[in-house]
Amino acid sequence: MYYSKLHLPTLLLIAAAGITLFISGCKKDNKGTQQEVITRVVVHLTGIGIGTSFDMEFEAEDSDGDGVFNTIDEIAIPVNGAFNCHLHVYDDTKDPVEDITEEIEEENVEHLFVFQSATAGLLISNLNTDDNGDPFGLESTWTTGTAANGTVKILLHHEPADKNAADPGGDVDFEVTFPVKVQ
Repeated sequence: MYYSKLHLPTLLLIAAAGITLFISGCKKDNKGTQQEVITRVVVHLTGIGIGTSFDMEFEAEDSDGDGVFNTIDEIAIPVNGAFNCHLHVYDDTKDPVEDITEEIEEENVEHLFVFQSATAGLLISNLNTDDNGDPFGLESTWTTGTAANGTVKILLHHEPADKNAADPGGDVDFEVTFPVKVQ
């Protein structure tokens, strides 16, 4: 009897620690729902117009799922062009790899892709809209002018407070900065 009373507090402490680790081990949003792990973002650009054969994909990869993209392609696009952009988002930690683009699209009211171009002569416009008519940005139009070097930062906001604000708020599911060369 003395033996079980002595170890009961220790067992309760171990059980409480285990439950705490289990609960805190999942990334959740403000509503308590499970968030996806994003390990790869693909920018797919296709030329617009007659005689345009440009069709390229550029990737950013977070190989260990820690939220830091450690391999990022340079986006190289022609001068004086127009391009449709479609983003693809993956979780490579799953087997098989999970394409979570469709899930983000289904939850478009709760998400917003934001583009910040620091490349002279690169305009990103015509973001597609969510089910409420607000910006969503899974698809957009990129227009280039003269040759230039710079960057494009892409962010995915989850549950933004105001999709039309300069800082939409909410959690940032990913942020990646691609080097850009307009040539």
